[in-house]
Amino acid sequence: MAVQQHYDDMFEQALNTVNNRFLLSVLLAKRVAQLRKGAEPLVDTQGLATHEEIVYREIVEGKLEWRSTVTAVQAGEIEQDFMGDFDDTE
Repeated sequence: MAVQQHYDDMFEQALNTVNNRFLLSVLLAKRVAQLRKGAEPLVDTQGLATHEEIVYREIVEGKLEWRSTVTAVQAGEIEQDFMGDFDDTE
């Protein structure tokens, strides 16, 4: 149970930095994959047992950079009936 609380605390700290739990999940997954493929950690790993802990620390310490992109829907550039001519009966 203490391990779960530890991860919950790290998640909340990282979430305060990222401000979007879905973006945080994507950042975590992508960075963990990079570490597993041999990428160098950007923080001191002393006392950190898992790749996830390393990534949480990297986020909280501001070592990772990311940028949000504006989607077409947010920008109001999408046609409302873009599927109007779509025929899936074939």
